[in-house]
Amino acid sequence: MKSIAIFNNKGGVSKTTTVLNVAYILGEIYKRKVLVVDCDGQQNASRFLASEVSSAGIESVLLNTKVSPEDALSETRYQNIKVITSTTDMNHCAELFQNLSDSEREQNISKLSSYWNDQYDYVLLDFPPALNILTEQLIGITDGVIVPVELGSFAIQGIAKVTETINRVGAAFIGCFISKYDKKNKADEELKKLLENNLGNKVFSTVIPYSNIIRNSINYKMTAYEYMHWLGPAKKYVELTEEIIRKVG
Repeated sequence: MKSIAIFNNKGGVSKTTTVLNVAYILGEIYKRKVLVVDCDGQQNASRFLASEVSSAGIESVLLNTKVSPEDALSETRYQNIKVITSTTDMNHCAELFQNLSDSEREQNISKLSSYWNDQYDYVLLDFPPALNILTEQLIGITDGVIVPVELGSFAIQGIAKVTETINRVGAAFIGCFISKYDKKNKADEELKKLLENNLGNKVFSTVIPYSNIIRNSINYKMTAYEYMHWLGPAKKYVELTEEIIRKVG
């Protein structure tokens, strides 16, 4: 079993889109058992995947020692994918979590890793763009972190803070990949080279292009592969998933 956090403290870099597309390819193409954990109060992954969103979301699991991860679990329309959903209460969860005792926080976090250890091949955690004690502890129980990056000088500079957090909580930095890449934009090419010079083999070779196919697929509540699997943008998510499999072992 491999648990992977998809995280960046910057919004709009395709974290949820990545989770959904990679989960689909792992589950439906590779036939692996996949669990998606929606840690974001926006509930985008939950709304996309869940057959029925439970009234008890992951925030209940994280705040109440008596609530099991299964209480927030939902089936999906995909045979090999399940999702632990969130509710809007997740937006206030970090502050409440911080007020718990150390033993309560540890117990509630460990419930998650104990639950998924023997039941799934891959666990993908979708995070909001926020760094706080809750985010850090959730990242800390994963096998590693993958960081989607939308090219821009500020975004590249922000990776240092993300990797610093990953190291501090004892997680592995699996690497980062470029999303929304515009090959016609000279600045994107220059920033891509800068990123590769700074991070070397921590930059995935797969680049996800800026594409209306990807954007439209989510609007139609489909993954890119379901929407137009024969076209390049959808194939890029297959390549990304294959690279993730190689990197996490």
